[in-house]
Amino acid sequence: MKVDYSQQIVGIIPAAGKGSRLSPFPCPKELFPVGYQDYEVDGLLQKRPKVVSQYLIENIIQAGAKKLFIILGEDKHDIMKYYGDGNRFGVDIAYLFQEKLHGMPYAINLSKKWLQNNTVFFGMPDTIIEPKNAFERLLAFHQELRSDLTLGLFLTDRPSKFGMVELGSQNNITFIVDKPTQTELKYMWGCACWAPIFTQLLDDYLKIHPFSGKEVVLGDVFTSAIKNNMTVKGLCFDDGQYMDIGTADELDLALKKFHL
Repeated sequence: MKVDYSQQIVGIIPAAGKGSRLSPFPCPKELFPVGYQDYEVDGLLQKRPKVVSQYLIENIIQAGAKKLFIILGEDKHDIMKYYGDGNRFGVDIAYLFQEKLHGMPYAINLSKKWLQNNTVFFGMPDTIIEPKNAFERLLAFHQELRSDLTLGLFLTDRPSKFGMVELGSQNNITFIVDKPTQTELKYMWGCACWAPIFTQLLDDYLKIHPFSGKEVVLGDVFTSAIKNNMTVKGLCFDDGQYMDIGTADELDLALKKFHL
């Protein structure tokens, strides 16, 4: 299948989870304020709180995404109220509702009928990724190597919390393991860019492996892409940082870093 790299770029942002690691919580964790932004009030720029998911969205928009799909779940409607149709952020935003929380791949696959063979950016809205041009660099790398699936990789000393990646020659990803208790792997995947062929593989994978009570993880689908001889590359952001505010300790670190 020939990949058309001129296709429009679409961002997919899953925000349907219950955020149980931080509960009880006064709002969707994706709307928790971390740092500040310049905001125009009566013609004057003033500092206003910046919600955590906005870091990801701005990173994706900067890289050229023209529309976003945000997947919502129960009690997440405040996200739709905050971002609206996306006009304030210079992007078109549509919302999809995930009724059954069977795992990340199912959330992503809700958008398949609306993707129209687009290139996809994927990131988590409760994380902050640095550098700020991470998706811009990821896309350039993805297009240069004509990859089917490209993962943004970050160093971590907490492998039991993330999907860990083995990187072979020529930036080929050879192995992925989800949240290992022990491993010598150093890189976790934190964001992704993929071509339409992977969007189709994801849909096919879920049809072959229907939900059976055990949550399906996205790393399993990435592994399936490798086994199906797709071009799966990894771009290391050794100069970057991946902050997950999913726990109180991690949220505290982010608040301290972005306090102005």
